[in-house]
Amino acid sequence: VGGGVKGGQVIGKTDAEGAEVKDRPVSALDFLASVCKVVGIDYTKVNNTPIGRPVRIV
Repeated sequence: VGGGVKGGQVIGKTDAEGAEVKDRPVSALDFLASVCKVVGIDYTKVNNTPIGRPVRIV
């Protein structure tokens, strides 16, 4: 359930209003890498465009 992510986890800390990160910020790239890992995608893999330009998933 939940895509393999345990429910009820708290990561980091915010201020009293929940508006500002106080401890362990998580970026969009961190989040996407976590999602890729859970569904079995190698987020470190570098793919190449048809003209040879490297493109990373994350």
